[in-house]
Amino acid sequence: PSLDLLKSLYAVLVKNAIVTDHNKTLIVEVLRSIAETVIWGDQNDPRVFDFFLEKGIQSYFLSIIEQPKCGTYVCTQLLQTLNILFENIRNETSIYFLLSNNHVNSIICHEF
Repeated sequence: PSLDLLKSLYAVLVKNAIVTDHNKTLIVEVLRSIAETVIWGDQNDPRVFDFFLEKGIQSYFLSIIEQPKCGTYVCTQLLQTLNILFENIRNETSIYFLLSNNHVNSIICHEF
């Protein structure tokens, strides 16, 4: 994992902003990799989490989950990604930033 990896994952996420039957497997893998990379960054390179915040990647999570084609497969991975982040991020400031916007609240309140 590295900042460059997160940048490339972000580019894939932006390019695949709309969930389809053709890209849902890719989106699931990107979400999984984002969690892994952000956790690595929390422990090894603060620039990774800075990039995560700067690009508003968490807002992409919300936009994905609100799509009709999200489906159980993608939504489950998205919720797992958030869970993994919250369980493994050690930096208190990072946790604060993850919780400081309404994205998590919106995801929690989302009707599945």
